[in-house]
Amino acid sequence: MRFTNLQSIAMRVVVVAAIAACYGCGPTAKTTVESMTVFGNETAKAKDSIDNSVRSLDTLVNSQPADLKNNFDAYSKAVADLDDQSKVVKGNADKMRSNGDVFFKEWEGSSDISPERRSQLSASYDKIKQDMAGAKDAFGPFMASLKDIQSYLSLDLSVKGINSMAPMVAKAKDNSNQVKSQLDDVLMQLNSVRGMLSTTK
Repeated sequence: MRFTNLQSIAMRVVVVAAIAACYGCGPTAKTTVESMTVFGNETAKAKDSIDNSVRSLDTLVNSQPADLKNNFDAYSKAVADLDDQSKVVKGNADKMRSNGDVFFKEWEGSSDISPERRSQLSASYDKIKQDMAGAKDAFGPFMASLKDIQSYLSLDLSVKGINSMAPMVAKAKDNSNQVKSQLDDVLMQLNSVRGMLSTTK
């Protein structure tokens, strides 16, 4: 079916109007704050999952022989839950970073915000990305140590097996503190940026 000249012109008008309507419709301060809020909430949940996995590990290593199986199952579930939560955090982090990158890029040279405030926001946002990278680097060894413990004890679930894992258990706990420290830094900077953006039109 061929378009008439009038139909062709009408279609071009619609396309141009759509482009005009979408011009500058990238992430706004509001949507950027919303994505940061979601990311912050999921990051806080990840911290809870880390604490739960460490508590489960403590319970397991202090088990009586009769409780080993149940406590090992609880520990395995805690590790799986933490793994799932880490994937949620990563997805929301990617979305937050994408929205933020576009948003701050669009703000370069904008007269809607003072150079001083823009500099503060950019510095805090850059710090968020650095802290996120640090948290990711710290989380890898932590998760690996939890899974190594799980794998080893699945083959030797005994008091002797648990005692032999003492150095790895200590390492996992140290790693958990490093991860949480990095996540605390992320949350602090998120709150700072969200506060500044919430007062910006």
